[in-house]
Amino acid sequence: MNETPLYPYSAEEARRRGELSLWRASYLTNIDCKEAIEKAVRQHFDGTCLEDDCLKEVLQKFGYKRTAWVLANTVQQLEWDGRFSPQNKMWASQIPIPADKRHNLDFVVTSHPAVLDGVANQYRQAYRTFDLFGPEHCEPDSLPELDYKGKVLALSPSALKESHWTPQDQLWFANSGFGCLPHAMEETIRATCLADGETTRWNRGDFIGPLKAMYLPDWAKSRLLELDGEKKIRLARATKERFLSDRISGRWNAYEKTLLELSPQEILDRSEELAAVRTCRDTLLRDMDLYSDEQLTFLLSLVDPVDQLQEFWSREQEADRTEQMTCAMNTLQKELQERQKIETPNQGGMTMK
Repeated sequence: MNETPLYPYSAEEARRRGELSLWRASYLTNIDCKEAIEKAVRQHFDGTCLEDDCLKEVLQKFGYKRTAWVLANTVQQLEWDGRFSPQNKMWASQIPIPADKRHNLDFVVTSHPAVLDGVANQYRQAYRTFDLFGPEHCEPDSLPELDYKGKVLALSPSALKESHWTPQDQLWFANSGFGCLPHAMEETIRATCLADGETTRWNRGDFIGPLKAMYLPDWAKSRLLELDGEKKIRLARATKERFLSDRISGRWNAYEKTLLELSPQEILDRSEELAAVRTCRDTLLRDMDLYSDEQLTFLLSLVDPVDQLQEFWSREQEADRTEQMTCAMNTLQKELQERQKIETPNQGGMTMK
């Protein structure tokens, strides 16, 4: 594979930065990639049908980043051509190729636009197999508007080596740095990788933006809690409360599905259990802001807080609901510690704030 780095700036900007040699090497490789695409089209298009593996050798030789750069540049330069689909025009517009009228035309692919539209479709289909996070998964307009500190950020694939193109390697927790501030594009962010716990610095512009909560996978939530427990990051209490709420709601939905498999009589026979589980769920969600940090951490350590607590809940029927929940948590924690024979620091029991 050609290892020449893809240079993201124009010749004029490269001259200002004193990086003309880097620009020129990338520019010449762009032309080589353009010619390789043209050759691939000649070999894999018979005048009627474009073979599915048209880009295989091009991607192997030049990689995904440069192939996308050359294809997107071609579509951008031929934006007026109606033979490119609106989807491919939209895709190409999202790749920030700097304006350079003198040089960008040199790596416009000259194959028939209708065939090139199919080539672009093949590239986008191949790219989707990586299942990476993109702008559609992140908060909109975040670069100039949002403070990134304490948020889970999606690193742009352009900032990663293609060998690290995985969703796990994309997710980073923003700890600190001037780059967390809006508009600080060239400033750095001290961030921790959720995959391996590595902490390093990235420019704000290297990130797509904060990941929307709805797209944060369960493994990432677990890793955030682990890293918080190891003191590598510091999660906000509101984030922990949201994670607990999501877990309780998810377990309740699973419990409801099991009820749907039962007959009406079987449900009636389990009415006391159902009432206890529902009440336990409602109280956990209602009183979440009253729990101490220790209680919140303990609840997040449980696989199924509602199911594991409802047994102990039923033993405390004479107390009010808040006291019931405190007693249930204390009892469950003690039983788990005894069962697993683990040693824990003396924390003096859990109390409400």
